[in-house]
Amino acid sequence: MNNEAKSTQHVKKAILMCTCSFACPSMKDINFGELSERIRLELPHDYMLLHPRLCEENGENLLADLLKDNVLYVTPACKEEKQKKLLRDGFEKAGVKMDNNWKPVSISFKNTETAFNDIKKALEEV
Repeated sequence: MNNEAKSTQHVKKAILMCTCSFACPSMKDINFGELSERIRLELPHDYMLLHPRLCEENGENLLADLLKDNVLYVTPACKEEKQKKLLRDGFEKAGVKMDNNWKPVSISFKNTETAFNDIKKALEEV
């Protein structure tokens, strides 16, 4: 999709949240149920998905089936550098460029409130 076409179309905003199996010590202070419900009710987005491990094979398969070129994917998950490495294969399988369609948000070592505010900020920036 070229830039002119993008500017005239509504670019959907999707939130793909990786919960790291709800067991990662770096996310122990996040209540994912509360966080996802606050996002659903309070933040503008087109849809949201929670997955226990987007970086594993079935997560990559999900990304390959789900990702589209006209959607911006905000990914609350581990550190941004780690996300880039771990989610790269899923984007490649889908044929979607990360540079144009991806906004990572690190929620490592955050609590629910801080994670919510960082996701809110990311959505406001796009």
